[in-house]
Amino acid sequence: MSIDLFFETMERLTPQLRAGELADCESAAVNALLALPASPFHIAADLTITNDPADIARHFDRFFRAESATFDVKAVYTEMNGFDINPDRWYCDLFAYAADGGVDDFDWLSDWQSAHLEDYTINGLESLQAIYASTAFRDPTNRDASYMSSLVVVTKFQRFMQRASTAMIDIRAPLYVTAHDFDYIARIVR
Repeated sequence: MSIDLFFETMERLTPQLRAGELADCESAAVNALLALPASPFHIAADLTITNDPADIARHFDRFFRAESATFDVKAVYTEMNGFDINPDRWYCDLFAYAADGGVDDFDWLSDWQSAHLEDYTINGLESLQAIYASTAFRDPTNRDASYMSSLVVVTKFQRFMQRASTAMIDIRAPLYVTAHDFDYIARIVR
């Protein structure tokens, strides 16, 4: 398997991702992880982001209001930090754009127009964070499972943000969601 299955799984799920079927993407990523030999990373299948969706919605609305006061926001992007190499704290950052570059080429995401807003801590995955911080992450026998658990984390974050978006009042632009260094990006339109 190795990294090829990781990329093949993302490629296979991309049509569902583009269609907004994020629950199906999460389920498929979990099933791909569970199909692998048992590892410490399998706990990712059972974990849930425990933040209150209404709380993060308020955080995103505050960001949108602040940025909309300085320019016409056409797209918002959030990404989790590089969580596999930063296991101490998992969080997401926010970025706003004067234009929506779409899903065909994500290079536009590196050129945001927004100011910095404090990041938002992601809770509920701490036991998996401990696995990423342990020697299990560097153990080659866990490599496949660590890759697939990373995809599970991203899909859980995307699904969580999809649920949270229903409580967002002020954001009137597409919301793009992923983790740092992932081109597997969900576009949520309310």
